Amino acid sequence: MSQSLELSDKRVLIIDDQKPFQVMLKGLLLNLGAKDVVAKNTGESGIAAHQNQPFDILLVDYNLGSGKNGRQVLEELRVRNLLREDTVFFLITGDNSRPMVLSAVELQPDDYLMKPFSHRVLRTRLLRAFAKRKQLRQLYRHLLRQEYTDCIAACQSHIESQGHYTNFCIKLQAELYNNIGQYDDAERILEKLLEEQRFSWGLMALARTRFAQQRYNEAIELASEVLKKSPHSVEAQDLITQCYLHADTPLEALESARKAINLAPFSIERQSTLAQIARENGEFELAKQAMHHVLEISRKSVYRDARHLCAYIRSILDAAEHGEDRSQVSKYQTEATLALQRARFDDNLVYSELSYEQLEDVVMARIEAFNGRYREAQRHLNTVVGENLAEDQDIAAELMPDVLAVLLDVGEYEKANELAKRSEQQHNLDHYSRKLLNERFERAENRQKSFFNYNQEGINAYKQRDYGEAVEQFTQALKLAPMNSGAALNYIQAAAKIFGATDSPNPDLLRECKRCFRVLEGIALNQAHQQRYDRLLAECRRFGV
Repeated sequence: MSQSLELSDKRVLIIDDQKPFQVMLKGLLLNLGAKDVVAKNTGESGIAAHQNQPFDILLVDYNLGSGKNGRQVLEELRVRNLLREDTVFFLITGDNSRPMVLSAVELQPDDYLMKPFSHRVLRTRLLRAFAKRKQLRQLYRHLLRQEYTDCIAACQSHIESQGHYTNFCIKLQAELYNNIGQYDDAERILEKLLEEQRFSWGLMALARTRFAQQRYNEAIELASEVLKKSPHSVEAQDLITQCYLHADTPLEALESARKAINLAPFSIERQSTLAQIARENGEFELAKQAMHHVLEISRKSVYRDARHLCAYIRSILDAAEHGEDRSQVSKYQTEATLALQRARFDDNLVYSELSYEQLEDVVMARIEAFNGRYREAQRHLNTVVGENLAEDQDIAAELMPDVLAVLLDVGEYEKANELAKRSEQQHNLDHYSRKLLNERFERAENRQKSFFNYNQEGINAYKQRDYGEAVEQFTQALKLAPMNSGAALNYIQAAAKIFGATDSPNPDLLRECKRCFRVLEGIALNQAHQQRYDRLLAECRRFGV
C-alpha cells in the first residue's frame, strides 16, 4: 500500500453534533493535507450538503442527537444513489457497546472508527480505504449500477491477477451469483475456497447459497459454525432465523430471532421479522413491542412511512383481539387509543398523504367492530372510505388491512372479497398484515359460506314469488351478517311484496324492515343499490315503515 495520502484535491464532509469534535477532526484532516473540509451538525443538513455538491470523504458520527443518526445517513445516501463508486464513508462513535458497534458495521461502511483516535489511525484507515476503492474502482462502478454480470467478471479478473483483495472479490462474486440465481457457480467457488481454509466469511457465503437452494439444515450447520468462530455474527444469526422460519419451525425461529435482536436491535428488517415470528407463536405482546421498535427506528430514516405507524397500531389491536380476558382486551384498546392520539404529530404520518382523521376513523371502526357495536363501526368506516367502497375506488394502502378486517367483522363479505382481490393486485402488504388478514378470512370462511347460501336461497325463493320463504332466508342471512347492505336490501324488497298483499302488515316484519333501513341509513351505496334503496324507501313509506 502506498504511504502517500493525497487529500488536497478531496472534498471532506464531517457530520457531528459536537462542535469540539468537529474542530479537532478538521484539524487532523488539515494536517493530513486536506484543504476543503466542511462540517455539519445534523444528518439532514449533511445529506443536503452532499446532494448539492458531492464529497469524496464522509466522516459521520453515529449519534447525532434528535435527527437522523449515522446509520440512517448511510442508508439514505445509498437508497437515493448519492454515493459514487469512489466515495469513502466512515462511521464514527464513542459508544463501544456491542449493539451499537454491530448495528454500525453491519451496513458495511468503508471503515468504522472508535473515539478517540489518533492522527496516525485516521491516516492509516484513509490510506487503506482509498487503496481499495482505487484498485477496485471498476468493480464498484458495476456494483453501483447493478450490472452484476460485469461485476462478476471484474471480480474474476482481480482474482486471476492474485490482487490484494482476492478474498473480498471471491465473497462478492458468490453473493452476486446468489443474487442472479446461479447457485451452482456460487457453490463451486466457495467449496474450493473452503477446502483450503474454512474462513468465516466463506462459510457464511456458502450458508447463504444453501439457504437459496432450500437446503436449510445444511445452511444452519454452516451458520452455526460461523457463530462458534464469531459469536457476535448477527448475519449468521439472521440466516439461522430465516432457515427455521422457512422450515416451518416457529419456536426455534423465535429463539433465534431474539438472539439476533440482542446482538443488533437497530434494524427495521430484523425487528419486523421478530414481530412476524412472535405473532406466529402467539406472542402478541412481543410482536407489538417489535412493531413499536420498527416505528421508532423508521421515524427519522429514509424508510419513514405511515405504514409503520399503522402496522404498530394494528399490532396493538391484534393483541387486544387475542386478549385472555376482558381486562386485557380493555388495556390494549386503551393503549391503541393513546397511540392514535400520539400519532397526530408522528413524523411517519405528518410527512405522508394519509390524514390523521382517516387513521382515527379506521382505528375506531376496528375497536367498535370488535366490541360488537357494528353500527358505530360502519359509521366510522363509511366516513373515511364509504365513497371508495361504493365506487370501487382505490383505498390508501396503509389502511387496507384494517378496512378489510372491519368489513369482515360487520359482515360486508362481498365488499371484503372484492377489495381483497384488488388489494392483491395493487398493494404489496407486509408479511405481518398479510398473515393477519389470511387468518381473518379463514376464520370467517364458514360464516361467509352459510351467509351466501341463505342469501342465495332467499333470492331463489323471491324469483319463485315465495316471498315468505325469501324473508325467512334473508332473516337467517342477516343473523350471520347483521350489517350486510345487500342482504338488508333483499329483505326489504321481499317484505315490501308481502306488505303489498295485505291490509294489516305483520308488526315483526315492519320492525325488522325498519332495522334494515337503519342499517342502510347514511351508507354510501353504488348507483344501482342507491336507486333500489330510494325506490324501496318510497314504496315502504306507504306501509308505515
